[in-house]
Amino acid sequence: MPPGRGVPSRTNMLQQRAEQRRRDEDDIVEMRRLLSEYGGATVDDEAMEVFSRALSDETGALPPPRIVVDAIKEAQSADPRKIGDAVRAYYRRPKPRPVMAAAPPPPAAAAPEPEPALAEEPAPAPA
Repeated sequence: MPPGRGVPSRTNMLQQRAEQRRRDEDDIVEMRRLLSEYGGATVDDEAMEVFSRALSDETGALPPPRIVVDAIKEAQSADPRKIGDAVRAYYRRPKPRPVMAAAPPPPAAAAPEPEPALAEEPAPAPA
């Protein structure tokens, strides 16, 4: 299969992984900065390990760094419980739906015919 169609080439895959690792590393640096800001102390490797373990225990799994950064900003705290709440809230938010091409309007349904009016009561039969 030619490159660019179907399966991405090995080079493209390696590039994408490298870009993802770079983004994750940038997010981890931002995470450390925010934890230092809200926690009031420098976050070294050991503190980061303790935080990651606590957040993982709180949420059941360690979320991607970008989500943790957003959760720290939302919680405005270094407390793993508050950050865990923000992570859970992130996953409960409705995801934006992709905009679909304008679909043709549905066929106009025929206006429902009014129910036939009850005929006037028939005159009593002559006796």
